[in-house]
Amino acid sequence: MRVTKAEHPLDTTQSSRMRDRMAQAPANPASARFRRRILAAAASLLVVGAGCVRNEDRTSTLTFGFWGSTEQARTEAAVARAFEAANPGVRIETMAIAGNSSRYNDKVQAMLVGQVAPDVIMIESARYDEWASRGVLADISSDLGAIDAATPLMPVARQAFERGGRFYAAPINAHAFATYYNRTALAAAGVHLDVERLEWEDLLAAAPRLSRAAGSADATTDYALQMPLPIILFWSFGGTLFDDPYQPRRALVNTPEGRAAIGYMRRLLATGAVLPPDIGAMAADHGTFQLFRDGRIAFYFSGRWNTPDFLRIRDFEWDVAPIPAGPAGAVSLHGGTALGVWNGTRNPDLARRFVRFYASEAGARIAMQTKRLVPVHRTLAFSDEFLGLTPPASLAVFARSMEAGAARSYLYAPGFGVAKRLFDQAMERALLSPDLPAEAVLADLEQELNRWLARREHRSP
Repeated sequence: MRVTKAEHPLDTTQSSRMRDRMAQAPANPASARFRRRILAAAASLLVVGAGCVRNEDRTSTLTFGFWGSTEQARTEAAVARAFEAANPGVRIETMAIAGNSSRYNDKVQAMLVGQVAPDVIMIESARYDEWASRGVLADISSDLGAIDAATPLMPVARQAFERGGRFYAAPINAHAFATYYNRTALAAAGVHLDVERLEWEDLLAAAPRLSRAAGSADATTDYALQMPLPIILFWSFGGTLFDDPYQPRRALVNTPEGRAAIGYMRRLLATGAVLPPDIGAMAADHGTFQLFRDGRIAFYFSGRWNTPDFLRIRDFEWDVAPIPAGPAGAVSLHGGTALGVWNGTRNPDLARRFVRFYASEAGARIAMQTKRLVPVHRTLAFSDEFLGLTPPASLAVFARSMEAGAARSYLYAPGFGVAKRLFDQAMERALLSPDLPAEAVLADLEQELNRWLARREHRSP
């Protein structure tokens, strides 16, 4: 496989293959104009390391689509090269779509519609349920079973991709939210916290001393923290969205626990030590990590994927700690990525072999060198090999955050994305209108969620 240093437009061999696939695709009512749009979307893909050989045997060639940075592309290429080495005559064409996961999802969606998708697709949590339920992904339950039997997966990672006892993707890495903190800022302000046993109330008490905005003379940061993700706080205080997260029948948000969570968020905001609320931006993690990297906030709640950016920090000492606990304990949000096999692939057996390789312990060892995510195999996540990839010194925090009971994989639940959007809007309303009773906010949200459930039930076959 050949890997180039620079990203470049789709090469002629891939473009030809795309046209061949398109020619075989079913007729579309939008006909020529629709096809032109799909081909244009496919042609706009940025390809890194297209390891193609002219006139190669198509039965021994796979396309592998993913998103990420140049560094990520190098890692994916390394996995592909290792698979090629173990399978002489096989070629893996790596197709890196530059930008974030949202842009990638849109591109792959267009390619799925046009029947020109990669043989193996990297899947982000937000789209897994949609693609699995539409039948665009092959059932790889037997492959997942073989992977799990060889080196057991973390239960939360396995649960995330299970649908009625079947699997349509294999997890390749994982993450759960933890607490990044500025050790230097805490020392300068004279704040002494047991970060391994941190509680939300502890953070509330310490926040004003860490923030210039709150008037602290000893503070070295503008703010103490960003507002934690409201859904994590909601769970930590014992709140819930539905009677069952995977098969919801009714909303259950208007509870004493839910009202207590809103009360805490309002008290935290009232300290003046918290970044002004913008739930939409917070949920998307838009640039907040830069504020921590620049030393402007003391606490930052995020996953392992930010670590490479923080390795460049030279102005202060930092580390990670578990997510703070509330009355219901410490609860984090699980996410990650997986690999699926496109149902339209010409090489289903080879595609499944590649997925098994990547999702195995051997593939995970290669992928974890990015220092961005946590291996989904428990023995590897707690191995000296992984824990030695420091800093941070407390790297085991990320692995422990994936343990049963600590992380929730609701991001993968059917329709959870819609429900969470309604929830985030309600929490933003609660924070921007502090005089509005929390019970009224949650009563309105409960009605919205129940109406959404009714519409979804009505659309079901």
